[in-house]
Amino acid sequence: MSILPDSLTYMQRVQDAARLGYPWYVTGELSLEKWPSLEIKLTELYDCNLPKSSRSKRRSSGEAVTLLYAVAGPPDQSPRMVRWLMAVTDGKGRVHAREKLLRFDAQERCSFIGRYELVHDGVGWSWRMNRKRVEALRERIHEISAAPPEHRQIRRDARGEFDAEIEALMDELYRAPGFRLMRRQIGKLVGFAHGEWRRLRPEGGPQIRPRTFLAYVTRRPNSVKLRLDAGEARET
Repeated sequence: MSILPDSLTYMQRVQDAARLGYPWYVTGELSLEKWPSLEIKLTELYDCNLPKSSRSKRRSSGEAVTLLYAVAGPPDQSPRMVRWLMAVTDGKGRVHAREKLLRFDAQERCSFIGRYELVHDGVGWSWRMNRKRVEALRERIHEISAAPPEHRQIRRDARGEFDAEIEALMDELYRAPGFRLMRRQIGKLVGFAHGEWRRLRPEGGPQIRPRTFLAYVTRRPNSVKLRLDAGEARET
């Protein structure tokens, strides 16, 4: 039994499915312990993750084909959960009759992973933070910027004084997955932070420290996986 190594790889595979002509999907979440039996069941029913050549032949003959992806939650999660998604093409097959499939709709957002959503912006499919997450970050930026002097967490290191709260938040932003639309959101949030800082903080006080650009998401292969044996995950 296998599972993708991290959420970023999972997000990239789901994005791939949407852009490569798998317009349908079903998704769910269950415990790590129960995942192997569900994977076996779905694979036996729908021939998930056939070789590319076999998928191509089936699609050419008008049959529906499926891709199955899953990712485990963090090791300290209790119980540790697995989030999964099965992507499906158009075509004949029992999967369309037996499953309540949702659709990757270019006119709508598709939310899968908590604070992130997959959207089509007229150019292509990409991930971004959902509205609730963006609003929460803007509110947090404003709160830190507007904090009265007695509540500011000013620290000092070899580079001089800095505000520990805004620097921690900037670090969090720059650790976000660097998908195209996510990068655009981060740029706007960083610009908002600098604007709030100029408006609410003294010019002579600690400023927001500059950072390098947010890294792009590079191609992540499926060859690096986790094996699940007796409910335990380990790298191979």
